[in-house]
Amino acid sequence: MQTAFRSAASFFLVTFSTAFLFILGARLTGWFTRAPIIPAEDTQTLGLAIMVAVVCLAVGAGIRRMTASELQSALLGASAILLSTPLAQAVLTNEWRISTAAVSGMGLLTLALGVLVAFSRRRSGIED
Repeated sequence: MQTAFRSAASFFLVTFSTAFLFILGARLTGWFTRAPIIPAEDTQTLGLAIMVAVVCLAVGAGIRRMTASELQSALLGASAILLSTPLAQAVLTNEWRISTAAVSGMGLLTLALGVLVAFSRRRSGIED
């Protein structure tokens, strides 16, 4: 029971923080969309959100070392979030923006990493 809870908590924290940081980074860089104008009083909140996400990532990795199957699941979970969120927004608003493509591209990247982990597990003969 305790191992299952630790595994689930680790999976959630790694998946959530990966997707959150990818989306936040894409938005803040301004490479794929206009960078937001953040008032000085809101930069503290933004910095706090980034620190919390990094702590979630570190705690998720530190709770329990993830097996290859858990890492695969976390990457595929983050991929699902990164792919579904912008695509759902594009369908609902009927607007396809560069940011939609950028975040979806990040989803494809995490999908590819998840598939790469899956193939490496398959080649090494490790099945859970």
